[in-house]
Amino acid sequence: MVPVALRMLTMSKEQKIHDVTKEERGRIVELLKAFPFTIKGLRDFSEAIITRGGVNVKEIDPSTMASKLVKQLYFAGEVLDLDALTGGYNLQIAWSTGYVAGLLQR
Repeated sequence: MVPVALRMLTMSKEQKIHDVTKEERGRIVELLKAFPFTIKGLRDFSEAIITRGGVNVKEIDPSTMASKLVKQLYFAGEVLDLDALTGGYNLQIAWSTGYVAGLLQR
């Protein structure tokens, strides 16, 4: 994803991080928040996987998805240390936790 993002941002992979301007940082943030992509097909169900590990749910308020350790920090989806069967359960976790975390942002 990094080489594609750099091309989209018209940034050089040789550019040093301390040389990234405030404007460039803003463009990076905007791209990461709305990275455009096109799904061209699906793989077989037998290849479906989940990601294990992530933020410990004991460190999160489940009614808001807010961190108990860092103010104004919210978590949702696969960044959480939750496992479920493949086939929609992890998608439901992602949608539900994202919805809860987003309620406070209105």
